[in-house]
Amino acid sequence: MYQIKTTLKNQKRPELGSVTLTFPIPWREYDQVLERLKPLGIGSPLDQDCQVKAIDSHYSTLERLEGTMVGLDELDYLAKRLDGFDVYEALQFQGAAVVEGASTIQDFINLTFCCQQATVVQNFRNLEKIGKDHLMALGDGCVSMKEWKTADSRKIALDLL
Repeated sequence: MYQIKTTLKNQKRPELGSVTLTFPIPWREYDQVLERLKPLGIGSPLDQDCQVKAIDSHYSTLERLEGTMVGLDELDYLAKRLDGFDVYEALQFQGAAVVEGASTIQDFINLTFCCQQATVVQNFRNLEKIGKDHLMALGDGCVSMKEWKTADSRKIALDLL
C-alpha cells in the first residue's frame, strides 16, 4: 500500500506534462521511475527539481506540499519513514505538522523524527490515561517505574488543556 501518491512536473517546462507516482518506491522499480521522469527532465538525486502538482495520502496534511519543489529521493524517504508508523504515530505526525506549520519536504521529514513526543487526545473522558500517555510521550516512550507510579496523571492532563 502506498503512503503518498503524487503527480510531479517540471516547474520550468510545464509543457512536458506530468507523471503520477506512488511512494515509497520499491527498490526494484526505482530505475523504471527514473526512466518515466527522464522525458520531463526531473528526478535528480541531488536537486529539488520536481514540483508537486497534486498529492494524495491518508496524511492529509501533506497537501501542503502541493506547488512546492521536492527531490524525488526526499519524497521517497518521507514515504518510507511514514510507512513505519502505527495508527497513533500517524495521528501524532499529523497533529505535530499542524501545530508546527510544516510546509516543506524538510519540515515533514524532520517531524518524522520527533512527532512521537506529541500527545494526541482523542477522548477527554479518561484524564488519567491522557496524563500517562503524555508522560510517556515526553520520555520518548520510557519512564521510570517510580515516576510512573508517583506522577499526578490527572494534573498532567489538565495542564495540557
